[in-house]
Amino acid sequence: MYKYLYRFVMWLAAPVVPFVLAQRRLRGKETADPKRIKERYGIASIPRPEGRIFWFNAASVGESNSIMPVLKKILERYPDAHALVTTTTLNGALNMEKKLAGLRAFHQFLPVDRGNYARRFLDYWKPSVGFFVDNDFWPGLIMKAKRRGIPLILLNGRMSARSHARWMRYLGRRSFARELMGAFIYSFAKSDDNLIRLKDLGLNPVNVGDLKYGVAPLAADEEKLAEFKRMVGKRPVWVAASTHEGEEELLSASHHIVQLAFPDALMVIAPRRPARGPEIVKSLEMRQHKVALRSKKGKITKTVDVYVADTLGELGIFFRAAPIAFVGNSLFDRPLTGHNGIEPAQLGAAMLSGKYYNDVIETYEILKKDNAVIIVDNENDLGNRVAELFSNPEMLEGYRLRAKAVAERETAVLDRIMEKLEPVLDSVK
Repeated sequence: MYKYLYRFVMWLAAPVVPFVLAQRRLRGKETADPKRIKERYGIASIPRPEGRIFWFNAASVGESNSIMPVLKKILERYPDAHALVTTTTLNGALNMEKKLAGLRAFHQFLPVDRGNYARRFLDYWKPSVGFFVDNDFWPGLIMKAKRRGIPLILLNGRMSARSHARWMRYLGRRSFARELMGAFIYSFAKSDDNLIRLKDLGLNPVNVGDLKYGVAPLAADEEKLAEFKRMVGKRPVWVAASTHEGEEELLSASHHIVQLAFPDALMVIAPRRPARGPEIVKSLEMRQHKVALRSKKGKITKTVDVYVADTLGELGIFFRAAPIAFVGNSLFDRPLTGHNGIEPAQLGAAMLSGKYYNDVIETYEILKKDNAVIIVDNENDLGNRVAELFSNPEMLEGYRLRAKAVAERETAVLDRIMEKLEPVLDSVK
């Protein structure tokens, strides 16, 4: 029943799709390129290369970053193949343009999950294998791929307790869920908890492995890193990464607390959405901060105490230059909270997070088990803990070493996953 209801609703949505896409474009969440907007309707903007196409669908920046080690390994192992990466967000597309450069790989936007669009997309690209990441399940595309005999593999399979309960409650007493999950011939869950929930919905077999542990450390331009270090000098510096709207005001209070003990301390804010940079500057200036904006080539003078890094792909610079990193989207209780804590851990930053991180709970449970992350209750607690770390170099070094050790220990996940994937990939044309 629910399968047919979903199809009917998506059929009715046809007149609404252009309006929704136009509204997203006005908010800067959709491409303004008229050729590329057609990709949302399943119309390709580039020719299909000869040979096998391995298709990876990843929602946004974090998910697309996580697939890069697997994608590169596959292209090395299969020189006749190309990789197609689809994302649903503009930031994901911009990120992939950089990450896929020089590889036999290219990006397209994921089509809206309507019958005609999905058919058009699959008929044109004819993928040999499809990889879906995390919990980005699109029933139309998945079921049409299954009917075409395209093997589907789930990477980093994730199902929160809340989502699991919703699927169990509304989706025809598991029938729709089981049919959908049954389309995947192989799958990898991020953790034991996710494994149990996904199996309950009919996904089988399942192997545990979080791809984010297999991602190479964030890159950093050496010249830009040296320039940043030169501007900072010997000042105490900490990073607040992947912050969301409303968090910067709280971080202002945190930084004022740090400055009570370290008046020359510098806070670097790297917002999740770089386009918010100018509004963050205004907000912080109202709170008595002297702010420099990276996109405007702002300089870190002696009086600047907050540096807003509103650029893409440069977090590797700041995680290398700062000994302390706070991971954002964790100071408010929201439906999806927290962000990837592996990136700063890989580069040896002492890690802090707010107590809200339900979207990445598996990562933080591992870090907590090894005393490799500090969980703070609020902005005041955050400021006090950052000041404490600056005041105690031995404690700071301990957290840095433990975080890096956890990241290094878990990187073997990539080898485990590739061992399982190769027989499947060897068999497809």
